Amino acid sequence: MRFLVYLLGVLFVVTSCDISGVKELDKKPDEFDAGMNVSESDSIKDVEIKSNEPEEASDTLKLDNGIIITFFKRGKGEKLKKGDVIKIDYRAKLKDGTVFDGNHIVKKPWIPFLVGWKQQTSGWDIAMEYLREGDDVDIFLPSKYARGEKGIKGIVPPNADNTISLRVIEKMKPIAEGDGIRIWKYDELKEPGDSIGFKDEVFINYWASSESNPRYDNNYKRGEVFKLVMGDGNIVPGLYKALYYGREGDRLLIKIPPEEAYGKNGLHDLVKPNESIFYDIQIAKVSKAKE
Repeated sequence: MRFLVYLLGVLFVVTSCDISGVKELDKKPDEFDAGMNVSESDSIKDVEIKSNEPEEASDTLKLDNGIIITFFKRGKGEKLKKGDVIKIDYRAKLKDGTVFDGNHIVKKPWIPFLVGWKQQTSGWDIAMEYLREGDDVDIFLPSKYARGEKGIKGIVPPNADNTISLRVIEKMKPIAEGDGIRIWKYDELKEPGDSIGFKDEVFINYWASSESNPRYDNNYKRGEVFKLVMGDGNIVPGLYKALYYGREGDRLLIKIPPEEAYGKNGLHDLVKPNESIFYDIQIAKVSKAKE
């Protein structure tokens, strides 16, 4: 699934599919805090963005599969690993220099990226294994590890090699975590909206991924906002817990372990048994429950 599509919708979890076999929420809202370690988020802070067109390369790493990573700056931060959420500033280009994707398209200084979960083409995940916080690189992707034989109609020709100019700004810290659930916030209203409480109606835009099936559910494709009621038992338990840490207008990234998601049953052919799931959510509206 093309990352530009995600950006243009400012894509953002709840699946409306049948979730039979999933346990209902068995905790009250005031019991969630005990299991969650909350820290102040630094993910919303302004980041000084430098040019993504470095003047001169420092060294080059050539992999046996044809992927080439040219380092313009070697970062001193931690090495990236699967499951990290990182801030990236990037441009995706064709051989002739045409830029067809990047966070500049939505006028954002950076966007979040989940490492190792097939959020982009396979070449991205392969290259990320060699990167760390602070790296500034060009990544040459042979077409096999880019858009392949299909390309993207009218944008990326079939069998086209790609180059990704990428700056790994930093890893994002969760605003809360516990029970195996991790929550990141990467956007919010200047004036925070209503907090979420028990029995409130919450309207969200979202996409959902499993480790094996990226973006298996996406309400943007259906063209409608999804409504849920907090505590009604119709979504996975981990998502209820996570949403209590959001407010109207927030955009959240939420990683949920199998035991708080679809467990050993999985979800049809979308989520395998004992698989974690990852949600990207925009909380569009919160309608407070009537007392």
